[in-house]
Amino acid sequence: MQDIDIAVTPTIKTNNLDKSINSLSSPSFSNTRDNVGSNNIGFLQQVKIIFINYYLTFLLLSFIIIQFIIISNLMDKSQLDQYLTNNKNPTNINKLSINTETKTTLSDSGGSDATKPTSDGFLSRFTKKKRNDYERVFDDTTPIEDRVIRRKASGKKQIAILMPFIARQLPKIFFNWGRWGGTPKKLIPLRNKDSKHQQPLQPEEEEEIIDELGLHDNDIISHPCSQRLIEKEKNVEITYVMIFNQDLEDKIPPKNPAGRSANGGEDFALMSGFQVKQRVIDEWRKLNGRECFNGGLQLISSYTPHKHDQHPNGPCFMFFSAMDILEREGFDYYFQFEPDVIPIKSNWLDKILNESVHAPSDFWQKGSLSRCPDEYAELGRRQDFHMNGNALYKLGDPKFKDYIERVKTFYPAGNDDMSLPGCATGLVFERGYDHTMYRFRMHPKNWEYAKDIFHYFQYTDFFQNKCEEVYSTRKLWKESPNTYFVHSKAVFMSPEEKMFRVLFYNITKSIPPMDQPDIKLTLDKYSKGILVKDDIVKYICLRGEYINRVKKGDLSRTCLELCSDLTFLRKFEQLVPRGCSNYFEHLKWRDMYKDKMYLWTSDFHAAPIACNRDLLTQVGIVTHAEIDFGNCIFFEDTCKNRLKVLHHDNWRGFSLDPCPNNLRREFFEAYKNDAEMQRVDAVICSHPPANCELYLPFNKSLIVYATTRLEFGRNDRFIDWRKPYMTPANKHRWAQWIDNLIRIAKNPRNVIAANNLYDAHYIRYFTGLEVEYIPSWCGDLKVTWNPKKPEFLLGPYRDNLDYPRFSEIEAWKHPIMKGLLSALDRTKSKLKFLRMRQAYPHYKLEDLTIHPGIVLIPYQLSIMSFFEMYRMNIPLFVPSKSLMIKWQSKYNNQFERIYGDPERLVFTPKERYDPNSNDFDNLNYWLEFADYFVFPHLITFDSWEDLIDKIQNKVNLREVSEKMKQFNIMQKEQLKDTWARIKNKILHYSGGAGKSTLPETMEEGLAMYDLKPLGPDIIEHGVEKCKYQ
Repeated sequence: MQDIDIAVTPTIKTNNLDKSINSLSSPSFSNTRDNVGSNNIGFLQQVKIIFINYYLTFLLLSFIIIQFIIISNLMDKSQLDQYLTNNKNPTNINKLSINTETKTTLSDSGGSDATKPTSDGFLSRFTKKKRNDYERVFDDTTPIEDRVIRRKASGKKQIAILMPFIARQLPKIFFNWGRWGGTPKKLIPLRNKDSKHQQPLQPEEEEEIIDELGLHDNDIISHPCSQRLIEKEKNVEITYVMIFNQDLEDKIPPKNPAGRSANGGEDFALMSGFQVKQRVIDEWRKLNGRECFNGGLQLISSYTPHKHDQHPNGPCFMFFSAMDILEREGFDYYFQFEPDVIPIKSNWLDKILNESVHAPSDFWQKGSLSRCPDEYAELGRRQDFHMNGNALYKLGDPKFKDYIERVKTFYPAGNDDMSLPGCATGLVFERGYDHTMYRFRMHPKNWEYAKDIFHYFQYTDFFQNKCEEVYSTRKLWKESPNTYFVHSKAVFMSPEEKMFRVLFYNITKSIPPMDQPDIKLTLDKYSKGILVKDDIVKYICLRGEYINRVKKGDLSRTCLELCSDLTFLRKFEQLVPRGCSNYFEHLKWRDMYKDKMYLWTSDFHAAPIACNRDLLTQVGIVTHAEIDFGNCIFFEDTCKNRLKVLHHDNWRGFSLDPCPNNLRREFFEAYKNDAEMQRVDAVICSHPPANCELYLPFNKSLIVYATTRLEFGRNDRFIDWRKPYMTPANKHRWAQWIDNLIRIAKNPRNVIAANNLYDAHYIRYFTGLEVEYIPSWCGDLKVTWNPKKPEFLLGPYRDNLDYPRFSEIEAWKHPIMKGLLSALDRTKSKLKFLRMRQAYPHYKLEDLTIHPGIVLIPYQLSIMSFFEMYRMNIPLFVPSKSLMIKWQSKYNNQFERIYGDPERLVFTPKERYDPNSNDFDNLNYWLEFADYFVFPHLITFDSWEDLIDKIQNKVNLREVSEKMKQFNIMQKEQLKDTWARIKNKILHYSGGAGKSTLPETMEEGLAMYDLKPLGPDIIEHGVEKCKYQ
């Protein structure tokens, strides 16, 4: 980086030259002149003496000028400053107070201690062509005006990395500095290894705990900048600014003048301001990474008045003071970097430059909302999206200054007993300038003003506020690659405290009150090895926070498992009668079905699971259905019996409306401790397939087994009974479902399949996924084709020819039906045809088998009743593809083929034709995948006359039925092999039957698919219409 001139006017210490100059006015020299005068020396002699005096003076001045030129040739101006500063008398420098509240001053290379060599050595630096800018330390010696002039004259963008602090926070700052490239703080042992009470962990368990608590994070190096920033960013000056709450020049001895605690350790809280300054300067000089700050280190005193110098008044005073000071100092941007903000990646200064100087859009504040548990300060209940004060700020915009003043006026002193304006909103949990700055622009009274400035406050993930949450840096790298900083007190906690906090929150779903004496005592015993982890778990499970959770029906699996301990069971059931009953229910389900796979479904149609149930049983798969749909009465043991949360709800259930994210959360909470769901190995979703999204966080294998269109329940606006639930959010939900399906497919434990080739290709068209074709079985029926009646049936039971009146009389008026009647009349055929609904208002399967055949007029390209008819070996007649296209083009009788017009978000060249189009080329391609043209031995006809002719003259129905029977026998074996393979695959990846444990939290389950926690429900035009729970 370029050298920076510093406006300094020091006193020059030149001993030898002073002696020469002083000799001109020495007493001896004066006496000589007097004697000459007294002896009446001639005028010419006096002139000669005066000339000699002036000549000698000239020589001496010339010598000084020559020395100055020589020094200038050796050094540039900044090196001259270095030279002069190191030869000055510090006691002659006057200190300047800027104003009554703040004092900021400057010295070059260490102020009063400037002659002390740094770790690089002063002499080696002195001989360099250019002095390193980062060696500068600004403290209390030069007026602010000089610094402002210098900064403006440089023409560079000025960035401050602001560290507000109090004395006792210095260890945190030095810890942070150590991660820049020095020696990081070593990993603290998790346990007292000399304790007789401790049971050693297995290596893999120890590693799991260390990773969960982020204990490896202490070894992470986060160097401030890249070499590119040092070499290329010539137009930027970065200064590390530290603002101290008191006077850095205060030398009043503290209670412990040496700044040492009684036990010999360093007690920063007892240091004077001057001692704090010197300690900081000493550490800075040893610091790796300071070369990234070409503006050096600047120390500022905020002079926080005693009445304000406590939390939260103190930080608020320092924030507003720092903003004013930095603006007067000539800075353009600053990043507030409190001691508990930790860089988790190197080159974080490069990132700050990209987010500030090189930002694509203007801003005032850029930072993070609270990425903390919802229970922390009741963030979830209050829907608090305030931006944390550790953020990037832009200075120099009068509109931003006006905003700050408006905030202070709107929230005067006295709110929530705060002594300063702009420091509290008056609402619970909302003390702090970051809350007032957020609530001001959110307040209804400020709507007109706020809508014009809202865009200046930008949320970002380059910084994350995690409050006090324990986190793993390595997991953050993976989950949020754009994050460079994390704000959390957890990094300074002991491993034991981290462990306790994680256990307490996971069990109680509340933040632990760490200041309670009994918790402190328990934690102390744990850290000393007197208690082990199991003791801590029992202690938490018997605390009131968990008992209250249990009384609300919310159980922790960790605590349930302790019910096997009789001592714990007795204590627990004294607090919660029958509190361990769920544990015994778990034991019952755990031992149920032995090594068989347990398959669960909650479809809104009974046929998909019922049609395959017998075959699945034969390969060792136990199925259970919880169907909330009317047709379940026709399929034994499929109607809902113990289904929770989910309901058909007049077709809302297909899309989880009206608040899908809330419903998904409620569904998980209802089942996360459910003994039966714990035993489930896999979930199958068919009608609609998209409702597999409900089970994403369950850690169960997912079988997406489509029996109809992929967009059903997500973007299906052409279905009449689904139209009332369509909103602009459906496009978003469709995109979300496609993304989730692709994630599901990537996990080898899952299966993506369809019971018909049409939907298999349809899924590939919209996702690019290869989909397994597994036809529905629907066989093993007790009846088979045995014709006894002469009439041919016209099916299926529903063909939509009577739409929308749904009357058989209306159906016979349809042009297709009129065509049949005309053909019979023209051919004078004696054949008789009956519509299924007309012949059997409520048919049984044996009713169909006693007819010679069924003529299908498809309203869909795959229907479940087709499989039943085929498995009973009933001869089936279907329109040829050309006739089907003709009917569709003229009458749109297959309108149910198209559910919606979802956007194609993934393109694959394997599927070129649009499945949701009715033009000839598209229909001609897609109809090829209809069941009617995939299954063998169906009889196609090109016209009604052709049908009549084939029935009367060309088709041997018994021969056709026998061929169907042989095909069914063969396909059954194929299907058994397919499902057996799927079963073995699922059990392999699950670790065996009943081994796929439900996660403790929904977030944990979603993370298995690299999914972020669910947010609020967005229903219409980006406006939240559902309560965020």
